[in-house]
Amino acid sequence: MGGRDVISVGMLLLVMVVQVTTVNRLPLPGVGAPDLVLLTVVGYALVRGAVAGAVMGFCAGLVSDVLPPAAHVLGQYALVLCLIGFMAGRMAENHPEAVQITTLTCAAAGPLIAVVVGGLLGDDRINRSMLTTVLPQMILYNVLAAPLIVWAVTRIVRGPRTRALQPAGYLARGRI
Repeated sequence: MGGRDVISVGMLLLVMVVQVTTVNRLPLPGVGAPDLVLLTVVGYALVRGAVAGAVMGFCAGLVSDVLPPAAHVLGQYALVLCLIGFMAGRMAENHPEAVQITTLTCAAAGPLIAVVVGGLLGDDRINRSMLTTVLPQMILYNVLAAPLIVWAVTRIVRGPRTRALQPAGYLARGRI
């Protein structure tokens, strides 16, 4: 585990605390809030790839499954974030030019996959009201927050960029 991975794990833990203590309590219109943990996993997977994204998603999901308010089956969110991390990483590997589309697709797919998995596991919170009002709002909040959050996460995971210095005479005279 390198220095960037340690920073990424620390960032993810910080995001989880911010999600539970601040974001979930914001007085936003409607029901729900953006899922910063999901968006952090997407940003990590875009930089590190499918396997690393799936592992980070699984670990983040397991921790999220035990953080309050955990009112679902243990492992449910781990499965969702593992799938999203893998999907984001695989799409970034196969189509690196489509990062924005990948980001928005994963931001919208996360709540959809969570509802499907919850329904398959018998979550009694999945009902018509949830599908018609809560789910669209969750998707909207994720899609609105995704560009900023994923951009910040990818910058942190990549680290500082170094540029090669060109000789001073390179532009004036061509090659030296």
